Amino acid sequence: MIYRQRADLPCLPASNLKLFVTTTAFEYLGSHFRYRTPLMGHGSLDGQGVWHGDLLVRGSGDPTFSGRFEANELDATAAMDRWADQLLSRGFREIRGNLYGFDDVFDENYWGAGWPEKSWMDWYTAPSGGLILNDSCLDVGIYPNRPGQPPSLRTVPETNSIPINNVASTTAKRGRNSLNLSRPFLGNDFKLSGQISSGNGPVQVTVAVNDPTKFFIEVLKEVFEKKGIRISGKAMDADLAENLPTRGWHVLAWKESPTLIQLAQVINTRSQNLFADSLLKTLGQRRAGSGSWKGGEKVVKDFLASLKIDNTALQMEDGSGLSRLDRVTAQMTLDLLLAIQKKAWFRDWRQTLAVSGGTEGSLRKRLNTPLLEGKVFAKTGFIDNVYCLSGYVLSQNNRVYAFSFMFNGGSQGGKHPHDRMEEALTLLARDEP
Repeated sequence: MIYRQRADLPCLPASNLKLFVTTTAFEYLGSHFRYRTPLMGHGSLDGQGVWHGDLLVRGSGDPTFSGRFEANELDATAAMDRWADQLLSRGFREIRGNLYGFDDVFDENYWGAGWPEKSWMDWYTAPSGGLILNDSCLDVGIYPNRPGQPPSLRTVPETNSIPINNVASTTAKRGRNSLNLSRPFLGNDFKLSGQISSGNGPVQVTVAVNDPTKFFIEVLKEVFEKKGIRISGKAMDADLAENLPTRGWHVLAWKESPTLIQLAQVINTRSQNLFADSLLKTLGQRRAGSGSWKGGEKVVKDFLASLKIDNTALQMEDGSGLSRLDRVTAQMTLDLLLAIQKKAWFRDWRQTLAVSGGTEGSLRKRLNTPLLEGKVFAKTGFIDNVYCLSGYVLSQNNRVYAFSFMFNGGSQGGKHPHDRMEEALTLLARDEP
């Protein structure tokens, strides 16, 4: 130990909590773990291409039904299109039954205790359900029209399942737009109000939806019908079905996610909250029998205990670190970073961290001095008045130092916490601790 100060003080970790989620996942799920989500059928196909029976998507908690890993990042329904193509190739033309979404792999506690109030539409609070489409978000493009007319709207995914009451208007006046897109906490009835200037470009807004299963399954129905597979029944949550058969379902198609390495890069490099929240629930479901954040917390604590790390201060209300009730200590974090270096999966995991001055991620514009650029591999963390950074720095003599900085509060001695972090890392990089 080179230096420590109040290292045993329980702190808000912000997104540094993701380190605990991803390392535990590598330990218990493996670097090459993939989610597998089946499209299943209960019925039979006749000679005219009519399926007599129901279809069901058995949710796995896979957060990658989106354009994130597709050739076209805007193609949020690419996986659904592939499912439709597979059914068409087998002769499906009509479904005389319902389309169900089964989401019981996770609980339906979508809102974390201690999350910021009135942020339910923000992408970083998107619900982590058993079925997730487009990060449980709707991307809305708002385009100015002729003065006096409402602006035009385009959404990703393209859907009619989520209504947007567009009472906004286009104005000839130049200047700043005054648009407001809102919805109630427990509903998807969106309302767009305000004004957009005809001389301005389009406005892009990403908003979290309510009820991710309903969103997923209704969009899937639209995709199938656009592809030429008519569905006579309803698209609905399987929880609402009466007398849904428990046996006799057959897999018609699969969707497999990218590997855990790729998922963890989204979590640790880009600091994507939904992926971390879903992964923690996955750990709980697979290792503790409870697809919940508390189930996941138990698994993380078990992992720390297996490393002989004191876990008594750990408190996890989510997997993302957004909650102001989450707690870890800098010592616990440092102990974790040191212990996992002996793991067979460590190299796979380390490549998921953000890199100082890199081309993407939360460190791309930080620590880019000649001494530090490309030498810091770490996870950032920020919520109001919380600044954290934990990881590794490679010194000029090729020594590797592990570190954990957790600032809970404002400026430190008149300097921003980021400046204090850079000063300390510079000393380590010079081998002058």
